[in-house]
Amino acid sequence: MIIAHLVYDVSTLKACAATCFSWYNIAIPHLHHTLIFREWYTDVSHKHSHKYLSPLASLDKFGLLPFVKQVQFKRAVFTVPWVVPAIFHPRSMRYFRALVNLQDLTIADLDFSAFPMGAGQYFGHFSPTLRSVALSCPEGTRRQLLDFFRLFPKLDDIKIAHYHARPEVHEALDTQLVPIRGGLRGRLILRRFGDQGLLKDIIVAFGGMRFTSMDLRNVRGTQLLLEACADTLEALHLYPDEIFQRCERALDSREGFSDTLANVFSPVYSQRLSLSCSTALRSIEISVSETTTSSRTYPHPVRDLLSTITSPVFSEIVVVFSETNVHCPSWRLAWTLHEMYKIKQFRAAFCLEALEVLRIEGLNALVSETREAVAGGIYDFLPCPPSVFSRTQTRYNRLMASEGYSYG
Repeated sequence: MIIAHLVYDVSTLKACAATCFSWYNIAIPHLHHTLIFREWYTDVSHKHSHKYLSPLASLDKFGLLPFVKQVQFKRAVFTVPWVVPAIFHPRSMRYFRALVNLQDLTIADLDFSAFPMGAGQYFGHFSPTLRSVALSCPEGTRRQLLDFFRLFPKLDDIKIAHYHARPEVHEALDTQLVPIRGGLRGRLILRRFGDQGLLKDIIVAFGGMRFTSMDLRNVRGTQLLLEACADTLEALHLYPDEIFQRCERALDSREGFSDTLANVFSPVYSQRLSLSCSTALRSIEISVSETTTSSRTYPHPVRDLLSTITSPVFSEIVVVFSETNVHCPSWRLAWTLHEMYKIKQFRAAFCLEALEVLRIEGLNALVSETREAVAGGIYDFLPCPPSVFSRTQTRYNRLMASEGYSYG
């Protein structure tokens, strides 16, 4: 129980591991849970440098590889993709295959054309355990991405950032392809995703989608996803800025906005979203921004979306803060929630997503301001006062979020 409170504090975990064997056995899985590969890495002492997969040898020497649950390949330093077959030489692969408990794989700038024989011979051995795949700025055809996902039949979570289909002719699915019956039961996160065709292929290849949570921003095919997961989707994360832009650009195109720009924006922004198909939807998460608390723009597109909810179990809206906007004016937020409440009744919750070192201070501030607002009566329209809780973000995940990519 003590060490569970320290999972993000590396220096303290190291001290715990040095205390005794009992504490060592508990602390060491947390210390080596995540393994990050970089194109080039120099440690803080500047005495040693590691390139590509070279740290695996020392980790294997101390028997630490089985503790690794998450592997991340960071973005290229020199803008040229570095995750290529050359880094997986036989000695490295021997250690790489020793990651027998890997559950989460994140790769930035993966270019599938660099793997003429396919990526399966380098990552396919994770098939029995892998549950989550995240690709940031991948390069490849629909079929290449689909074949990669199909390497992992137990895959539940998919995260893709900055992907648009190549202009090649779409490769038709193999008619003999046997759909994977299972998987895709976790969380889907898409950022700046422009290939609705890939989503359709994934639905066919996996025998449908069963995601229970979605976090979508600037996505072509949002309504397709909502309909594919109509019976399973429980939580949906929305971005009011993006919804407003969708409506605003669609309006511009109808009023004689430049035909060229209208043709660019309309496939993504002119689609009118509806949640009427989502029969299991329980909550909607909304990220706080300047638009969120703007009385001029925010409520109308979101209210339109709320009016389409028909799920009998819908009950909650979660407002997500970062430590930088935790002090947004309570009266503006209350006014926004009140406008939404007129359309659909709900309970409210406030969630702080913050770095571990800033979480306690930010949470205390959010709790204090919420209590003052409740005491002032501005949330009296709700059936009960808003609850307040927090979620921790690691520095690496925060960096990925700043690049338009986020996961929980």
